[in-house]
Amino acid sequence: MAGSDTFLEYHGPMNFAIADSLLISLKKTKEFKVLNKTTSKRVYSVVVECLENICKHTDLELTRNRKMASHLSVGKENDRIIVHAGNPLPNDEKENIVTRIDDINNLDVASLKNLFESKINRDFLKDEICAGLGFIQLSLKSGNKINYKLNYLAPGYLYFEIVITVNKYIMRKLIIDQQQNSPKVVLDPENKIYLISGESRPHDVREFYEPVILWLEEFSLHLNKSAGKEEPVIFNFDFEYFNSSSSKLILDICKILSKLRQQDMNIGVKWHFDKDDYDMLEAGKEFSSIVKFPFDYVVTNK
Repeated sequence: MAGSDTFLEYHGPMNFAIADSLLISLKKTKEFKVLNKTTSKRVYSVVVECLENICKHTDLELTRNRKMASHLSVGKENDRIIVHAGNPLPNDEKENIVTRIDDINNLDVASLKNLFESKINRDFLKDEICAGLGFIQLSLKSGNKINYKLNYLAPGYLYFEIVITVNKYIMRKLIIDQQQNSPKVVLDPENKIYLISGESRPHDVREFYEPVILWLEEFSLHLNKSAGKEEPVIFNFDFEYFNSSSSKLILDICKILSKLRQQDMNIGVKWHFDKDDYDMLEAGKEFSSIVKFPFDYVVTNK
């Protein structure tokens, strides 16, 4: 893992007790702790699969030989986590390994999920170990192809190395198209667009705003372990009108944003109003006062 910031590395014999110890060590590293929850779970899953593959397919006594020792490293490289694992394999397993990984690498996500479902739902044959589910999981959890190589190690043996890249998790988008009685919602961290605009009087206010509230709760966890303290995150409210039922949910949204700001997140709110709509301006000031969060007021010409 040249050029990366390695935060866990191991060379030596491997069994399930050693694997458990390595997983405990991984969780204790400061680099792992600062990953957002989704990324850390994906990295943990990848490491588990790599360690279990080594334990299931490599003889412990063989890996006690320094030349044939198993290997695991986890490190950070830019916005990616790299997991590198290696272990000795008998020559006669080469064709099976290569075929299985190449087949998986040639599938798209939908096909991979279908393959996983078909394998997990069927009965395994006697002495069949998980029917290749491990490699499928590695690809699905990482979101990337499996890189590997097989090198000559000793008479009768090859050294199998696998490299898995896990991209850091990016918050999903939430986009709701504007309707006659409900506003447009665009919550798009990738493009840094956070907007609720239009008329808000949906028939079921809670049902409409529930996905927004849930998205913001997830986003708050994401911000706590990301660049939220450095990059400003500006939420724009640009209502033409909202009814009394909507006002309660809009206030709940403002409370979430205020809580994030109190946690030292770089959060801002821009409250848009038409130059002649003093009621909308006063509504923004009232929300700002209740949640104790200073808004920026933007005059629009609609």
